[in-house]
Parts: sequence; structure tokens; C-alpha cells
Amino acid sequence: MRYRIGMRFAQETMPGVKLVTRYGEDGLWIGSEHYATSVIITPEQVVPWSARSVADLSTNDLDVVLALKPELVLLATGARQQFPAPALLYHAMARRVGIEVMDLGGAARTYNVLVGDGRPVVLAALLG
Repeated sequence: MRYRIGMRFAQETMPGVKLVTRYGEDGLWIGSEHYATSVIITPEQVVPWSARSVADLSTNDLDVVLALKPELVLLATGARQQFPAPALLYHAMARRVGIEVMDLGGAARTYNVLVGDGRPVVLAALLG
């Protein structure tokens, strides 16, 4: 699947809330800020994330995300959906946190909808 470069799909309608406004092969945009390396996004903040790929994802990487106390984690794995090791999914579920694995576009769109509904969601985007 190829992304449309610079595809804009959301306008900021909730001032101060971190929403994904565009995504493409070169990363994603939160408002007007471009991110080309992995980040964790909540409605309140964008945090750099040291995780780089699904293959290298560890429980320590996931613990950084879980420390934000989400109800649901959307794990964006790039241009296509790639599932991490089952132990990592269990690591989140054992802490009563749902985890959904999606391609970047699907995760970005779902994140914006859930934030709009006021849900405690985190988008963990593996980029670069």
C-alpha cells in the first residue's frame, strides 16, 4: 500500500488537542509539526519513542507507552500491518490495556475519531 504524500485528512477542530492532520511515506503531522521518527501521541502531548520496528519491539518499549495510562493503544506499524510477538500483546493485555495493531493510515484515522469521542487512547507510531 502506498500513501499519498502529504495526504491531509483532518483539520484541527479542538484547539490544544494533538490530532494527526496528515500522514505519508515520510512520517506524520500533528497539527503543523512533522515527525519522521517514532513517536507516542496522546491528546495532550507528543513524546519521542526509541522503538524503530515491529521486529525490534520490546516490553521496555511498550512499558513507555503503558506508563501513559491509556485505555487503548493503537500501534501503527508503517505502510502495512505487522503484528508484534504474541508476548508483547499479552504484556499489554495483562495490564488491562487493549492494543490494536494497524497500518499508519488506519491508526491515525482511528486515533482522531477516538480522541474526538474523549477516549483515553495513545497512538504509538513506528516510523523511520
